[in-house]
Amino acid sequence: MKVEKSKITNNPINQLYLYGYEYYFDFFEKLYKNNKLPHSILLSGNKGLGKTTFVYHFINFLLSQGEEKKYNKERFSIDPNNSSYTLTVNGTHSNLFILDAFDDENIKVDQIRKLLLFLNKTTYYKGLKLVLIDNAEKLNINSSNALLKAIEEPSNDTYFFIINNDSQKLLNTIKSRCINFNINFNFSEKKNIFNKIIKQYEPTISQIDLNNFLYFDSHGNLIKYLDVLKNSNFSISENYLSSISYLMEIYNAKNDNKILAILAVFIQNYYNQLALKNSSFINNYYINLNKILYLINNMKKFHLDKKNLIFSIDKIIKNER
Repeated sequence: MKVEKSKITNNPINQLYLYGYEYYFDFFEKLYKNNKLPHSILLSGNKGLGKTTFVYHFINFLLSQGEEKKYNKERFSIDPNNSSYTLTVNGTHSNLFILDAFDDENIKVDQIRKLLLFLNKTTYYKGLKLVLIDNAEKLNINSSNALLKAIEEPSNDTYFFIINNDSQKLLNTIKSRCINFNINFNFSEKKNIFNKIIKQYEPTISQIDLNNFLYFDSHGNLIKYLDVLKNSNFSISENYLSSISYLMEIYNAKNDNKILAILAVFIQNYYNQLALKNSSFINNYYINLNKILYLINNMKKFHLDKKNLIFSIDKIIKNER
C-alpha cells in the first residue's frame, strides 16, 4: 500500500469496530459480488460520521478474503491479527493507495501523480487496486483536474472510494463522475450507534449518561472524547462547565491538540444546551460560540499563546453564567 498524505492519523485506520453502516456494507457487498460495484464511489456527509472508518472496513473485507483472520462480517469488526489490516496500518499493502490531507493543507497535484504511478503498477492480490481519497474537499483545482483522468476510465479491478466532508468545496466535475452516497443518521440511529460505542469503550456508563452524550454532533467526536477519558483521570460530568474547566487545565498542562479538539466539542455542546434552554438568546449564544471556535482554530493554525487562549475562552463563557 502507498500512503500519500500530509500527516498520519491513528483514528479511522485503527478503528477495529464499525458502527451504523450495516446497511451500506451489505449493499456494497452485494454490488461487488454481482460485479456491479461502482468504480468511483463518493461518500458525502459531515465530518465525524465514520465514513472513512466504513471504507477501511469494506476495503479490509475485500482484501482479507481467504486469510485465516479474515474480516468478521457478523460483528463488523477487524481482527488485529488480520494480515491485510497489518499491511494497511504499516503502509505496505500493494493493492491499496491512501491519499489524504489534514488541517489547512491541500491535496496537491504531486500526490495525484503518485496515485497515477500506483494505478499503472501490477498488484499481487486478485489484481485489485483500491484507492481511498480522504478529505476530498481539500483537492485544489490542479489536483482535481489531474484526478479526473484517473476516475474517468478506471480498469475493471480498480475502485475509488472518495470521502467528502464539504460538498460546497468539491468540484462538480468530480461529483459528476462518481456515484454519490449522502451519509446521514436520524436521531434513533444516532442513539443506537452511540449506545454501541459507549458499551464498547465504557460499559459502566448509565442510560442517563448516554442521553447526555447525545449532544455530541457525531460519533467521531464521541470516540475522541472517550479516548480522552480512557487516557486520563477525567470523570464524566453532566455539568459541561466543569468538564470545560477541567479540559482547559489539561490543555494548559499538556499543550495537546487532541485535548483542544475535545474542548471545542464540549464548548459546542455547552452552547447547544444553552440554546435549548433559552432560545431567546440563541443569536448571542452562537455569536459567542463562533468567537471561541475562531480562537481555537487560530490557535491550531498559528500556535498562539495558550494562556491567552484559555483566558479569552474563560472570559466569554463566564458572561453566559
